[in-house]
Amino acid sequence: MIGLMIGSAIFAAAFQSSAADGARTALRACLKEAAAEAKAQKLASDAVAAFIRPKCTEQESKFKSAVWAFDSKNKVSKKQSESDATFQIEDFVTSAADRYVIETTPQ
Repeated sequence: MIGLMIGSAIFAAAFQSSAADGARTALRACLKEAAAEAKAQKLASDAVAAFIRPKCTEQESKFKSAVWAFDSKNKVSKKQSESDATFQIEDFVTSAADRYVIETTPQ
């Protein structure tokens, strides 16, 4: 009986983690696609972050929800979870914009 409960808890945690990982992967893929679109439009480097951010709002929302679903099971407050998710999203956007600058700067 205890083994079944422990196994169920481990499975639930793994499922929640994989949901967050899937949402993270989808967000990063969206940002990459938006950066490629910016590159095709030959946007200035300083305009890229503002261009790609609105293109991935749906994925951002799903990512925040997945992070909250995972965090709530681990007793993390909603405020902290949202802060963590926002920080990660900002990091993803900044990284995508930085890669754009590197890829479009003549060598």
